[in-house]
Amino acid sequence: MDHTSPKPEHTLDTLVSAAFEKSWRFVEKDPFLTHNAEALLRARLRAHLERSLRTGEKNVFDLANNAICSLRTELGRWPGL
Repeated sequence: MDHTSPKPEHTLDTLVSAAFEKSWRFVEKDPFLTHNAEALLRARLRAHLERSLRTGEKNVFDLANNAICSLRTELGRWPGL
């Protein structure tokens, strides 16, 4: 039995975590999203990442970019409005 292969759940968690870190750096400074509470932004960002992963996306950069776009569509608004 090969014990060096990671469990699929661990790999998925690793992908979500890596994509979250990449995307969060942009989300926390995005003027279209700053009116939202940080806890809400973090929760919704993770949800978007997990949904993309479930639909088959495995590229960390694509996961991050898709999640940012989805979050902006869901929660974004023009600054000052």
